[in-house]
Amino acid sequence: MLASTFSGQTVARRVAFAPATQRATLVIQNAHKKGSGSTKNGRDSQAKRRGVKVYGGQPVKAGGIIVRQVGTQWHAGNNTDLGKDFTLFSLVDGIVVFDKKKDRAAVHVYPLESEKAQAVIAATHTKKPKEGVQSRRERRLAEYKGKPRKSAAAKQATLGVATVTASVKP
Repeated sequence: MLASTFSGQTVARRVAFAPATQRATLVIQNAHKKGSGSTKNGRDSQAKRRGVKVYGGQPVKAGGIIVRQVGTQWHAGNNTDLGKDFTLFSLVDGIVVFDKKKDRAAVHVYPLESEKAQAVIAATHTKKPKEGVQSRRERRLAEYKGKPRKSAAAKQATLGVATVTASVKP
């Protein structure tokens, strides 16, 4: 029912018709633009290359970086210092020693002439094998049996040649 805007009275009645049935056409649309994430991804920050650079028992020169870290996971010990980005570096030439005392890990550098450096070198750098102990290579070679190989006689037996005799009339 429609009402007049001015008088508020009914002006006309709308007659409802049943709509004619039509076949709807099926339209398949594909995306014509890339998804929103495809162009917004694809970037990453540069690797910071942190970690231990010189391990325990290894020699280091004065000023050489021993550990790059975030925060003080390793603290500066004897003859080492802490940079502003928490890098531990050596103050003298010597041997690096990692130590943990009272729940605090520290890195020390001892000069080559010191007793501690000599003890670390003796403990980590063994040049001669111990008496009566095989090296890892010797133990592995002793374990390895190799592929089983056939002997020459066995090869001849498997490659036998058949001879055929046939009588031929001239």
